[in-house]
Amino acid sequence: MPITLRKNRQRAFWSLVIAFCGLAVSGLFLFLGLQPGRPGVGWTMVLFGLLGLVAFSGYAAMVIRTMRSPWHLAVSPSHLALYTPTYDLKVRWERVAGIAVAEVNRRPGCVLVFDDVTAVVQSATFHGVPAPPDAVTNATRMQARMQENLKAGGYHLGIPGRILELGPEALAELLTRGRTGELWQEKSS
Repeated sequence: MPITLRKNRQRAFWSLVIAFCGLAVSGLFLFLGLQPGRPGVGWTMVLFGLLGLVAFSGYAAMVIRTMRSPWHLAVSPSHLALYTPTYDLKVRWERVAGIAVAEVNRRPGCVLVFDDVTAVVQSATFHGVPAPPDAVTNATRMQARMQENLKAGGYHLGIPGRILELGPEALAELLTRGRTGELWQEKSS
């Protein structure tokens, strides 16, 4: 019965296509710089080729890692659940005080405001996996991040646009309909 929203695979696919095109062009630069039978080496082309190979390989690895991560959102009649590589957060609809579209990481995103941040943070399960230094990996950091978000942007939790299959407006509408129960009335009829 829950509705699951996965990562935006179409965006990830096109990002991989761009990365592979960049790898091909970088490989061409490298080949042309080292072209056999040519007197001397075209060091500029070799340098651009090597830099491109390193950069686009890193970009492709990042896209593949993102595609493989467990990031998704599940909406059920009683709660919403956000699954990320470092934590799982289940929030009962009673705790969601507001749902809107606002700026998240300098782009439009869906934002949530909670009535009791401490209770929301206590519902999180942390995986204890290695993560970047700024990632949310424990309850203290999650609560601090939510308080920072509230001061800076007016929301506790932001879901950046383009991450999920739905855009920010459609996601906010879906969550609002799930919170009011309207979505589940439609499903049952």
